[in-house]
Amino acid sequence: MATVLAQNQVVAWGAGKSIKPSDNNDFGQSIIPASLTNAVQVAGGWRNSLALNSNGTLKGWGDDSFGQADFFPTNASDYISIACGYLHSVALDSNGVVSTAGDDLYGQSEVPDGLSNVVAVSCGFYHTLALKSDGTVVSWGASENTFPVGELPNFGQTLVPSNATNIVAVAAGGYHSLALRSDGTVIAWGDNQSGETNVPPGLSNVVSIAAGGYHNLALKADGSVVAWGLNTYGETNIPPDLSNVVAIAAGSWHSLALKADGTVVAWGAGGGSNTNVDYRQNIVPAGLTSVIQIAAGVVHSLALVGSGPPVPRTAFVNPIIDTNGFSAGLFTQNGRVYRLEYKNALNDSAWTGLPLQAGTGGELEFRDPGAAFASQRFYRVEQW
Repeated sequence: MATVLAQNQVVAWGAGKSIKPSDNNDFGQSIIPASLTNAVQVAGGWRNSLALNSNGTLKGWGDDSFGQADFFPTNASDYISIACGYLHSVALDSNGVVSTAGDDLYGQSEVPDGLSNVVAVSCGFYHTLALKSDGTVVSWGASENTFPVGELPNFGQTLVPSNATNIVAVAAGGYHSLALRSDGTVIAWGDNQSGETNVPPGLSNVVSIAAGGYHNLALKADGSVVAWGLNTYGETNIPPDLSNVVAIAAGSWHSLALKADGTVVAWGAGGGSNTNVDYRQNIVPAGLTSVIQIAAGVVHSLALVGSGPPVPRTAFVNPIIDTNGFSAGLFTQNGRVYRLEYKNALNDSAWTGLPLQAGTGGELEFRDPGAAFASQRFYRVEQW
């Protein structure tokens, strides 16, 4: 008999379920708390997991030795996005403010003073990335500025390059960083010992990125996936029949893909070889369907079960144009970034983008004050 999973239920597999008793990765990061019943986003670190609830509160479990699992204020109720690093966690609230918890040995939990208008966050092993509404990137934590060049864990992963402009998504790997431009191209910086920053020539039409410990994934608009970097455990060996992908995630040595039908595909470390990186993190539980979001920890995997397609397409709600300009609502997802774009004529060659906005898990208002001065405008909303 097939198992029926409830909406908003979290499913986890890999390290944390006594796969290797007495192992230093067995911290219960894959054992879902019974009290977790209404999650809207999940994130995985090394030995801990974190979930964002529909009411804007957080729930952590697993290793909490640095406060990375359950340090956030329990009375806070306006978080909209989360991320986990090796031993630290990050949360973004509805005001664009970033909060951190956990290990701070390399400054990865020290949010820069005055940081605001953030729409997305991502964590590497010992560094953190933040994407702002103007398409710029801010990073902090381990870098060549704070420790000797080449000394772990410092490879310049926080030294954001000058060409990181018009960015719409960020992804922090182990010791490297990725950024996706609005034109569908990818840039990378930091550690390149395994080719992590060697973006494949000609890579374009990318709509999502994921950075693992030492490898990267890029999801293209046609639903195909491109991978590069370390391949010791097959983490960049994309299954030949993989298609119709709508989301990707990368752990230290494994990769995940969410398909449009709500099923999950995994590859890389974890297939039963019993090595020191094998925790069956790539063995997707039988019968797992209706998945709407995925996340990869260092050696474990997470999936959020929902209803409907993983990436629903919705129409504008209550569009209005008046002397104040154009405004409309749109249902958005936690952990996603959105941008209202317009053309003054359908045959215009390019869309003009307004500031980026973070998904809230509910209806988000998009505004264009300039519409009041235009004879006509055509609109769309891009999602990353």
